[in-house]
Amino acid sequence: MERKTPDADDPHRSLEGALHEVSNALTVLLGWVNEARASGADPQAVAYALGIVEHRARAARDLARRAIGAPVPPSGDAPLAAVVSDVCETLRLEAARRGHLVVCSGDAGGLAVPLAEDVAHILTNLILNAVAYAPDGSAIGVAVASRPGASAIEIEVRDGGPGVEPSRRERLFEGDSTRAGGAGVGLRHSRALARCAGGDLQLVTTEAGAVFRLTWPVAEPEPIAMPVRSAPRLAVLAGTKILVLDDDPDVTDLLHAALSARGADVTIACSRRELDERIDVSHDAILVDLSPIAADVLGAMAFVRSRAPDVAVVFITGSAESLPEGLVGAWVRKPFEISELVAAVLGESAARG
Repeated sequence: MERKTPDADDPHRSLEGALHEVSNALTVLLGWVNEARASGADPQAVAYALGIVEHRARAARDLARRAIGAPVPPSGDAPLAAVVSDVCETLRLEAARRGHLVVCSGDAGGLAVPLAEDVAHILTNLILNAVAYAPDGSAIGVAVASRPGASAIEIEVRDGGPGVEPSRRERLFEGDSTRAGGAGVGLRHSRALARCAGGDLQLVTTEAGAVFRLTWPVAEPEPIAMPVRSAPRLAVLAGTKILVLDDDPDVTDLLHAALSARGADVTIACSRRELDERIDVSHDAILVDLSPIAADVLGAMAFVRSRAPDVAVVFITGSAESLPEGLVGAWVRKPFEISELVAAVLGESAARG
């Protein structure tokens, strides 16, 4: 696909479009601000929420600056898988308010996309629309399709809502909206962004619900580093089965979200009883806070080794001095960065062969 040269009709200069995207960003920001202010939130959970707030606030600022003609560094290339998982994780709280689960599927094939922030803005629009129209408690699907050597990728966002009448299919992209409080800007602006990049945004004909298909050009096939973010979402733990033992619900929610976003299959145990029930030989790693097993740390870890002899153990505690002698495993100090935890899991897994 050939990308168009930006001109006076560049959608990035649209004040209407920028205001819509900033409104979306504020919706996301407020959700994560509430998460950071939640009663009992520990420092790591607060830091995680504020990291997302910071990233989305910077993106909203750049949108506004670009719309008024101020210089803004161009949105660069980024791995497609990271872009999609980042958006899905960012919108997790907003979807959860309606009982929705955002489910990602497909294989990005290691491809990168140009103008990554534009892709993120469009997906944000599509997922928030799906949240508005999908039945409460239903799943919202985000599916990636790519072919080796293809010049473009496709991302579909699917909901189980009432769908769109045939007579309104194209008018949706012209400002026609039935969404409560909607101004009809989001889809029109999203299609303009896609076509400016050499892609497209279409409503796919289906028997039920609505499916929007975003087509986007791929970047040149060279190693691309993900732009620095507070919480990168590369799938470095794909295929890794991890048990988290911690009795703090804020910490377990954070670890479930962060590790799952990096590809891990995560199980939570909050007590010694749940540890005994859930640990088995299929686990590749276990993250251990000492509080749930404080009454008998050595006995609990001996049981873990009896059930899963090759499991990689990473202790997550404030001080190594709190670890009884004789324990074998890595140690990550609380409060920790998720990147530290991921590195410890990978390192300890490699060490155990």
